[in-house]
Amino acid sequence: MWAIDVACAHARAWAGRYPASAGPFEVRPPRLPRDALPVYDDELGCMVGYLRAHARRVQLMNLDGDVIAVWACNAFLPEPDIADTVLVTGGLWTPRVRGMTPLGTIGSGAPVGPDAVGALRRHFMAMAQEPLFFTEPALARMQDRAHFVPVHILRLALRHGERLPPPAGLTGVARFSSLMWLRQVPHVLDVMTSADGLTVLRFEYWHYAGDCIALAPAA
Repeated sequence: MWAIDVACAHARAWAGRYPASAGPFEVRPPRLPRDALPVYDDELGCMVGYLRAHARRVQLMNLDGDVIAVWACNAFLPEPDIADTVLVTGGLWTPRVRGMTPLGTIGSGAPVGPDAVGALRRHFMAMAQEPLFFTEPALARMQDRAHFVPVHILRLALRHGERLPPPAGLTGVARFSSLMWLRQVPHVLDVMTSADGLTVLRFEYWHYAGDCIALAPAA
């Protein structure tokens, strides 16, 4: 317990530049409908929300899965192409224009108006800027391109992930495990924090092979 307290006392907030793009990372809240498509913001360089078309109506959801707008499909904001795996907003993208996305997959412009895009961005920025501290080992992983995970993705894992018992012999810590998609490939993201959830002690991820998340290794 003492060692954890010392590590937390020397923890620092992330203030550096990401060593890799945040765009390919995604954590989907459990309440998010399966057919909701991710919305990628070409200007921010990451996922900022989700869009679902059903019965000629469109629902727009933020990264927490909260519905922030609902509208009927029409000529100005048409129904998205269900064949796409990602929708894109910002930059030169316009609704239903298809092309190669920055993620390396084919997608189309999201049928989302500027006010709704602004709401998605504000929610993302609030999450990304919410204080989160890292111990020295965790901060070193954040600076490593091979292990880096964006701050807002870690936040989503803490909010929506499954809470697991801490490793044997450790007290005063919290542990969360969540499915995370990286380049649309499922992974397990395992995060251990201080009891108050403000300091990341360690995190890691690995390919999800269909096993129970609760069996994630504690090392």
